[in-house]
Amino acid sequence: MATAPKNTSIPGRTTKDWSTKGIQGYVMLMLEFLRISPSYALAHEIRTKKIAPSKQAPLIIKLYRDTDKPLTKQAERDVIKDFDRVLSTYDEYGDIFQCSFDEWWASRGLAIYGSPYNKPIVKKIAGMSQGEEYEPLFGRALEHYFHKQRAGEGNPPALLLAVPLGQPKRQLLARISKLIDDEGVPLPSKSQRAIKPLAAKRLRSKPLFTMLYILMARTQYPQLPLWRIGKNVGVSQKYAQTEITLNKKRLQDADAKIHLSILTSRYLLKAKCVAEQAARGQFPSSSKLVLPTFDLDAIFKRLQARYPQLKANKPTKSK
Repeated sequence: MATAPKNTSIPGRTTKDWSTKGIQGYVMLMLEFLRISPSYALAHEIRTKKIAPSKQAPLIIKLYRDTDKPLTKQAERDVIKDFDRVLSTYDEYGDIFQCSFDEWWASRGLAIYGSPYNKPIVKKIAGMSQGEEYEPLFGRALEHYFHKQRAGEGNPPALLLAVPLGQPKRQLLARISKLIDDEGVPLPSKSQRAIKPLAAKRLRSKPLFTMLYILMARTQYPQLPLWRIGKNVGVSQKYAQTEITLNKKRLQDADAKIHLSILTSRYLLKAKCVAEQAARGQFPSSSKLVLPTFDLDAIFKRLQARYPQLKANKPTKSK
């Protein structure tokens, strides 16, 4: 059964890469979905072969002709127009088919998602001893804070406080907390902290991994029943530890297979939407859109180019 690539590591942060540390894993997943996306693969072909805009339309339409529902003339015009978004994404992300994530992150990713500023920190600006009055050194300390530290942090919202010492710490901290709350500055979600925010406000990796595993398994083992893929991937806790036989006379197994097939089919449809939305610069998003043909053989070859250890179970077919 195909699984996600093993031993892949998320690069550590650089000095000015602090804001993306929490989302690098999601960006890595985005690249995996982009490798699967038929639209992104076509954009790669168009850009690398320098195919003229006048000759692109037939290639785009061909990508959608073998689907279950043929496109109307208006729908054809819509997908041609929408493909500009895919080309724009490719121009931004580039060739992701054979390079490692580390290589791509260094050459492209950091410029897209990295922060150009240092991480804002709590820092002492100056201290005052008992009976001390204002001195020019205080002005120098403030000037250094505004022109050096705060500017290097991107001039984030901040509070300048006078914290009297020699009082119970609990009372001081309670008052500081109240002052912070009074400012009402919202805490940005993990997905919104980078220069280019992710599409989802709430990031959940488990469903994305499940979708990715199912898509990869489908390309590597196209003849394998959906229920078996779903059971191996773990789409249902109910049947995760249940033994299911191939005996058609066992009604309980038939029910389990139907249930698993339906769940897996839903995940597979969502996975295709995620891959195609990623090709349009929206990740992670499973919003519905017109899907192109997912040629399993072509997808497997793209995955195998990046992960040579993947072996096809049987000759694949489009579906």
